[in-house]
Amino acid sequence: MLRIAVCDDDRRFAAKLEEMILQEALQAGLIAETETYSDGDTLIADIQKGYRYELIFLDIEMERLNGIRAAHAIRGMDRSVLLIYVSGYEQYLKELFEVEPFRFLQKPLDDGRFRRYFHEACERIGDTDAFYQFTFNKNIRKVSLRDTVYFESRNRVVYIVMDNGTEEYFYGKLNDVEKQLEESRYRFLRIHQSYLVNYSYIKKMSFSDITLVTGGGKEISLRISEDREKKIRAQLCDIASGKAGAE
Repeated sequence: MLRIAVCDDDRRFAAKLEEMILQEALQAGLIAETETYSDGDTLIADIQKGYRYELIFLDIEMERLNGIRAAHAIRGMDRSVLLIYVSGYEQYLKELFEVEPFRFLQKPLDDGRFRRYFHEACERIGDTDAFYQFTFNKNIRKVSLRDTVYFESRNRVVYIVMDNGTEEYFYGKLNDVEKQLEESRYRFLRIHQSYLVNYSYIKKMSFSDITLVTGGGKEISLRISEDREKKIRAQLCDIASGKAGAE
């Protein structure tokens, strides 16, 4: 799961930015959890309590504690979190380099720039939940979840079908894989007892089948079990409409 904080004392702007983040995450097939703060003091207090974020959108001009001072405090506790600064002015750019900015967004937000920076941040984060790790022949292996089209269970063997057409496999249970991926940033749907598919690769759904399309344009049709049809249809509708939110 991708954990993101928005810190801005303009509550209307913060709510809009949070909505943009969740929508962009859904469209990318990522599971995001967001928290908004109206001041830097509260954000810092939560981080001191043990809250951890991979990405923080931080306003610079805040009355109680400005973003630059807040960033210094955050950097003292967490060196890895990515900070995207938000401001209506550019005079702060020199000061920002002391607190290792990832990107700078100017108000009012440019939608295209926001999307680009968001995806660049997701690429940079690249922490352990972006991979699935398994053991085969006593060797530990891992695959990129972004490039995983689906998992398939056959005769106590789990096959991992990749975007480039290759397959990995190991002995195990698909139920265990599903449970392990619950906290992942990437959204996987259990359409069948034998199939766990990556939402990002879903092209369409018919009454009883789902069609996946790889980066190379190859289409893969998989059957949806009868007892899961209604649930899967509801999940896809919720994701498409943005109702799924941060699960």
